[in-house]
This record gives sequence, structure tokens and C-alpha cells, in this order.
Amino acid sequence: MIEYKAYHKKSLGKRMRPHAARKKKKKGKEASPGRSRFRQAIPIAAVALVILLLGAAGAAAYSWLGRSDIFSVRIVDMNPCNHVSSDEIAGVLKGVGRGNIWSLSREEIGRRILSHPFVREVAVRKAFPDKLVVRIEEREPVAMINLDALYYVDDRGSIFKRLTAYDAKNLPILTGFSRKDLAAKDPVAIRNLKKTIDLLQNAEAGVLRRNLSEVHYDAQDGYTLVTRDFGLRLKIGTMDFTKAMQRVEEAMPKLASLGQAKGVVDLKTEGRIFVRPGE
Repeated sequence: MIEYKAYHKKSLGKRMRPHAARKKKKKGKEASPGRSRFRQAIPIAAVALVILLLGAAGAAAYSWLGRSDIFSVRIVDMNPCNHVSSDEIAGVLKGVGRGNIWSLSREEIGRRILSHPFVREVAVRKAFPDKLVVRIEEREPVAMINLDALYYVDDRGSIFKRLTAYDAKNLPILTGFSRKDLAAKDPVAIRNLKKTIDLLQNAEAGVLRRNLSEVHYDAQDGYTLVTRDFGLRLKIGTMDFTKAMQRVEEAMPKLASLGQAKGVVDLKTEGRIFVRPGE
């Protein structure tokens, strides 16, 4: 009987141990979610703190760079230009800040340079620590246009600058155009102006090179070329420009042999030259 009790207690004891282990394990599971969330929050908070510190350091560094004399613009690398000077570009830089390369805006500099009448396109680049690279494409005037005042016009038909007393006036003059129509961007007027530029370039590539004073356009009568030397008026009407230049080239030696240096020469009729003293 004694032996049975001892065996029974021993067996019961063995059976209770897994149960106790399970209870302990259950208690451990109940306590783990809080600790797990706390552990997960620590690295997130650390990362947030690092980002905050880096942001503050970056802002302080950028503020210092924007004020430092180390990065003041000392060199302006500009391509050679005929009508835009380095002094004018330096003046533009004075108008957009204190000259620190970090604080200067390339877009603002570009907009200001484009306000120069002779600048067609511009590219601005920063070269650290103290250089600004400026590349300019200029407008080149090919003629003057009379619109109650004289203006320069380029090879694309863009009217870009009113002439002053200091501007060169040794270019052919385009006449017969309405200031009102061109200001309103009338498509017909703009098209006719571009055609007149084409005629001018054709004429200056031939026998009238450096001897063209005026190109006059008339909606009814067409084109008239005026020579620079004697003011001879060559009427070519609305004929094809290549053909018109052939007529002019054929006529000029004949007019010279006749001693015809002045007056009006009508070349609109093929094979004939009509000359009259003037209008």
C-alpha cells in the first residue's frame, strides 16, 4: 500500500509539470506584445531624430554657403560677342543678388540677359567654387526697317531694337510696312516681311552686293530695289526671286553702257528693260 501511494504521487507529479510549463508559457505570451511594440518604436524614433538633426545641419550649412565669401563669383566665362559686353553681364549679376554662386538663380540671370535686345538665346551654368559660365547666341541685324522710326531686323524677320544715335546705320532699309500690322502680328504682314528678308539676302549674294540701299514692298506693285551708289530704282514686281536676280544681273551692264545711272528701271517684262528718268 505504501509503495502504491509513492508511485501514484510520483506519476501525478510528472503529469503536472507540462501543465505548469504551459501556464508559464501562456503568461509569457500575454506580456510580449507591449515589449515588442516598445522595441519596434526605438529604431523608428532614432531614425526620426537622425533625420531631424541632418535636416537642421543641412539648413545651417546651406545658409552658411549662401553667405560665405568663399563662393563669391569672381570669374564670368562668357563667349565672345559682337553686341553684348562682359560689363553688361556683370551689371546683370549685380541686379540678382550679392554674387554668391549658391544663392544666384540661373533662371533669373538668364531672364535678365534675354532682356538685352541683341540676345536671342542664353545658357547659364555654375562652375564651383567661383565661376559662372554664360553662353550667348546673338541676333545679327541684316537690315533696318522704317516704322516711323528705324529698327533693326534680323535674318528671321524679328524686329528687335530701335536705333539710337549711337547705332550703326550702314544696312539696307526695308520700307512699305505698317507698324500697326506688324505690332498686331498680322500673319500676312509677317509673311511679307520674311519674304522681303529672303529677297534682300538673294540680292546681296549677287551683283548688288554692298550696293543695296533699300528694298521697298508694295502690295500691288511688288518689290523695288534701290541701289546705294546712284539711287537707281529696279522694279522686279512679284516675280520669282531667283529669276528677278538674273534679270538684274543681265540689266546692270547694259544700263552702265547706256550711261544710265539714275531713274527707274522696269524689269517686270521678260526680255525688255523699260527706263524712265524718275518718279
